[in-house]
Amino acid sequence: MLRRSFTASFALAALALLGLAGPVAAGEQVPFHGSYEGRFTQAPIPGTPTALVAARGTGEATMLGHFSFDFPLTVNVVLQTGSGTYTFTAANGDEVFADVVAQSSLLPNGLRHVVEIGIITGGTGRFAGATGSFIGERLLDRATGDVIGFFDGTISSPGAGKP
Repeated sequence: MLRRSFTASFALAALALLGLAGPVAAGEQVPFHGSYEGRFTQAPIPGTPTALVAARGTGEATMLGHFSFDFPLTVNVVLQTGSGTYTFTAANGDEVFADVVAQSSLLPNGLRHVVEIGIITGGTGRFAGATGSFIGERLLDRATGDVIGFFDGTISSPGAGKP
């Protein structure tokens, strides 16, 4: 019963995020997928059931090549849901921004499994005005602070080829 409640909450949050994304600009969508690894930190917000969780690291992805990432989330530690704005930065400095909702669960081995839905809201350089979406999964090792994950979706890059 509790798992259904989390699933329903996550689905509703994802639909709300999709609704907030507004109309997307027309543009050819191309595959956008990659993998990454890094470290995360968590800081409780006193007097609330929330914490600030930030993951940073590097990875490889289509359209980006080698990239760095910054994934800050505000997480409800009771419901194990969160939201935030992600930034992927390509080696040349071009950025992709995405609004993300996430839900996590604790695995029997002590790792935390996080599933995320991201809506690409734009970027800089060749990603200025980009649209798209992705689903991501990652594992967090709470004992070491390690994070490893992947994402898969589509992106447009209307700024490609513009000076």
